[in-house]
Amino acid sequence: MAKKKETSGVAKKSLSPGLRVAIGLAVCAVGFGVVALGVQQLEPKANKFAAGEFAALPIGMTFAFLGALIALPRSVVRTRALIAALMVSALALTADWIAFGPGELSSRSGLSFHKVPGPAQIGRMIGRILFGFAAVLANLLALWAWVRFLLALSRGAAARARSSR
Repeated sequence: MAKKKETSGVAKKSLSPGLRVAIGLAVCAVGFGVVALGVQQLEPKANKFAAGEFAALPIGMTFAFLGALIALPRSVVRTRALIAALMVSALALTADWIAFGPGELSSRSGLSFHKVPGPAQIGRMIGRILFGFAAVLANLLALWAWVRFLLALSRGAAARARSSR
């Protein structure tokens, strides 16, 4: 009598390559759409970096890189590592802009020791601190992604050097 293979009850299905590419291209198109909308909204603004719409650019780039990552086969390791590093960097750029960028939530407004800050100022300061913490973590994650990419490049170069001997 044949032994039944035990499973966890969760079906393990992977997407077909065609469906994966279609989903990846759709996500990538959404990302490019967000970037295009952000650029279109920024056009009439005088100070483009201070405008809230500026945050749409790295957010859209994050989605575009995610779509490319989904669409690419797992066998293209170095290209996937590069796209992952770019995606995490775009995400970190978004967090950096929110935490340290110009505008209403900017920490450049400074604190005054002559008056006690009100609840709204304290709330903005706490939000700025939390976004700053998230931005630092996102930057560390981006650094890790770039190190992984460089390691993937060096592994590929080492393998090519071994095979040419």
